[in-house]
Amino acid sequence: MNESDQWDKRLKQALSSAPEPGEALNQNLITRYKERNQMTRPYRRRISAGMLAAVLLLVMSVTAYAATQLFSSKQVAEHLGEQVLAQAFAGPDAIEINQSIASGDYSFTLHGIVTGAGLKELSDTSNPILPDRTYAVVSIERQDGGQMPHTSDPEYGKDPFFISPLIKHQKPWLVNIVTMGGGYSEIVLDGIMYRLIECDGVEMFADRGVYLAISSGSSFFSLEAFAYDESTGEVSARADYPGASLLFELPLDKAKADHAKADAYLQELLKETSADTKGEEPIGADADAAAMAEAELMTTREELMRKLPSGTLFPDSVKEVTYDKQGRIHYEYESWSVTMLPDMLFSEGQTGFSEVVNFSGDDSRSWAMQFSRDENGVITGRVLDLN
Repeated sequence: MNESDQWDKRLKQALSSAPEPGEALNQNLITRYKERNQMTRPYRRRISAGMLAAVLLLVMSVTAYAATQLFSSKQVAEHLGEQVLAQAFAGPDAIEINQSIASGDYSFTLHGIVTGAGLKELSDTSNPILPDRTYAVVSIERQDGGQMPHTSDPEYGKDPFFISPLIKHQKPWLVNIVTMGGGYSEIVLDGIMYRLIECDGVEMFADRGVYLAISSGSSFFSLEAFAYDESTGEVSARADYPGASLLFELPLDKAKADHAKADAYLQELLKETSADTKGEEPIGADADAAAMAEAELMTTREELMRKLPSGTLFPDSVKEVTYDKQGRIHYEYESWSVTMLPDMLFSEGQTGFSEVVNFSGDDSRSWAMQFSRDENGVITGRVLDLN
């Protein structure tokens, strides 16, 4: 197993209150983030809320496809094993955007978004997705024609990205993908990075206006990358920011807005934040807040990878995978359940353990799921306790 695998730092935020965040406020939101968020991927959804205390990100590299053009939202979801979500992106209620903006060293393309009605018809299938969520696909490619680093590359994750919906007239450091119960999965296809983000539904804010904000250099909201005008409620990208900083305006249907629901949602979201800011003195810059948040977050992927060799195997978890009619492998063990294409785990002719490892856990406990393939092409899954 390549111990140089870099874990793309998970979503964090720097909160500020005229002008910078209080420590108790940061700590509170970090705690809330850990408690309320859990991965909604098919192989994680069945795990109880008590088992997962934070969003865990699935990252992988795939090189088996020619990069003659960018993949669609549907194709990206399929590569990530999200077959039901792929149907949603192909449905009539999905919004196909395919708009590109160059900023910094990169070109960013917002491929599409699906939310609200586009998910409801699929939410009661055997592999459910959540109808009150929003999903969007963004690709990132280098302007100089170079390749984005694969997840096994030591350079992977060294230039992190913040990608999040922002609501007009709401302080962006308080209302973003982290506080809105968000997370993401990421995949590198032929040198282009694709990110599938998700968070609480934004369709209810359609009449107010919703951005999709992207910046490089940090995986949390930064006041160095974006400016907020209190009088107009507008967010703007700072032209003097040394990295990438840009905004897409989401073309949501204003007829589907729900002002009362949006107000109730914001009241609940901001209630605890408002209480925690009373009597606090501002501390540090947002970069300092980010460092604190990063220190408090759960064990990194790199650390978990180092624990693999000494992990305790659950003997009854060692099972040969089955295949469905589409040629996808399927593996189940207790709360783990995963269905994906073998190409997402192994390159052509590869044997031994896959470099793609799925982790779950919280601050005190963690588990790993691995797959191996022998010389006869037989794929076997297993789960280890890393504590």
